Amino acid sequence: MNIQNLYHHVKIRTAQFIAFCCVLLFAGIPIFCQTGNSQNTAITGGKQKILIAYFTWADNTRVTDTAAAVQSALQHYEAMGDASRYTETDAVSSASVVPPGNTAIVAQFIQDAVDGDLFSIQTAEPYPANYNDCLNRASEEKARNIRPVLANHVENMEDYDIVFLGYPNWWYSVPMAVLTFAETYDFRGKTVIPFCCHGTGGLARSIRDLRPAFDTGTNFITDAFGVYRPNTSSCRPQVTEWLKKLGFDT
Repeated sequence: MNIQNLYHHVKIRTAQFIAFCCVLLFAGIPIFCQTGNSQNTAITGGKQKILIAYFTWADNTRVTDTAAAVQSALQHYEAMGDASRYTETDAVSSASVVPPGNTAIVAQFIQDAVDGDLFSIQTAEPYPANYNDCLNRASEEKARNIRPVLANHVENMEDYDIVFLGYPNWWYSVPMAVLTFAETYDFRGKTVIPFCCHGTGGLARSIRDLRPAFDTGTNFITDAFGVYRPNTSSCRPQVTEWLKKLGFDT
C-alpha cells in the first residue's frame, strides 16, 4: 500500500469512527468510562439510600466541667491568633466539645437537604475533654498509625449507596478513628463524599490521607465540602450549593 492509499484508508476509518461515536452519543451511551477510586461523578439515577456518618469530638469525650473544657479550646484559639473571629456564642459552639459539635451540625444540614440516616462515629475510649490533651492523644495516634477501636457500628452498611463522611481537621489530616471506620466496611460500588470542619489549616492533607483507605471500585468524591469552624452554624446555604453541584436534587 503506497502513502496515498494509506492516507485514504486512514481518512475512511476515521470518518467511520466519528460517525460511530455520534450514533452512541445520540443514543445516550457513554463512549469512555472512568475507573478507579477517585472520581467526581455527579449523583444520578433513581432513588438511592444515603448514610451521613460523621466524627465529632463532642460525641467522643466525657465532659465533667463544661466551662473548663470550652476555656481550654478558647485558649488554643487565642494561641493560634484565631480567637478574634468568634462571637461569644460562636466560640462556645465552635469549641466542638459541647454537643452537637461542628461536623454534627453540617451532617444535619446535609440530612435536611437530601434525607438519609445519621451515624455518629464513636470510639470505645473517649478522648480527653481538655483541648490540648485531646490534641496530644490525636498526635500520638497519628504518629503511631493507630486505628482506635470503635464503640458502634453500622449494621446494614450493604444497604447504602451513598455515604457522606464528615470529620474535623486533626493535625492536618483526619482523626484516626475515621480511618478505622473507612477500613471496617466494604465500600465497593458505593459513592463516598467527604466533608470537613476545620480551623486555619483548611482541608490540609485530609483528602489525600483518606482516599487510600477505600477499596478500588469505590467512587470517592474528591470535591469535598470544607467549612471554617466560626462559619459552621451559618453554612447551610453553602452546603446546599455544594450538594447541587454534586447532582443532588435539594
